[in-house]
Amino acid sequence: MVLKICTGDLRGKTLTSTNNARELRPTQALLREAIINTCLSYFDFDFGSMRVLDIFSGTGAVGFEFMSNGAGEVSFIERDPKCVKLLKTNIKNLGLDAVARILSGDVNRAIPKISKKNFEIIFLDPPYKLSQENLEKIVENLISANLLAERGLLIIESGSGNWQDGSFGGCLSKLNLVKEKNYGDSSVFFYA
Repeated sequence: MVLKICTGDLRGKTLTSTNNARELRPTQALLREAIINTCLSYFDFDFGSMRVLDIFSGTGAVGFEFMSNGAGEVSFIERDPKCVKLLKTNIKNLGLDAVARILSGDVNRAIPKISKKNFEIIFLDPPYKLSQENLEKIVENLISANLLAERGLLIIESGSGNWQDGSFGGCLSKLNLVKEKNYGDSSVFFYA
């Protein structure tokens, strides 16, 4: 599959991808562009000072879009070894070693390793088959670790009909849903 960065300074650059990685489902270009545009309109400061956390990163397409638009630092969390290899290849090919960091393994084990940082954007694109209970646990751990900056956005991509805003328990009670976008079989929720 051909996957290209669709916004920013790296627009048009091709990302290495594969059809062989377990559960790999890159965020479509239209959705990545909508995410970037929503974030650009939400924040009133330059992306250059922004820290981004991309969870369930796969190829890293969303994180690379933020770097292409000037994000100061992007951390990727990915457990699939094939995807971790893709991330390393893409970081090297794009010359982004100075602003990218990979944490491989389970997200709930990775969160304590980065608990001293705040991120302006935390993006989650979990496998659509992930249970609501497991997703809520991840969100609770992110909130408990205080990883989201005070004016930050937590962005969750899901399959339409999965994890709709009303289906969450109390884990998002400290956040407000500021925007929801639906594109085909995908939905994106923006929480502040």
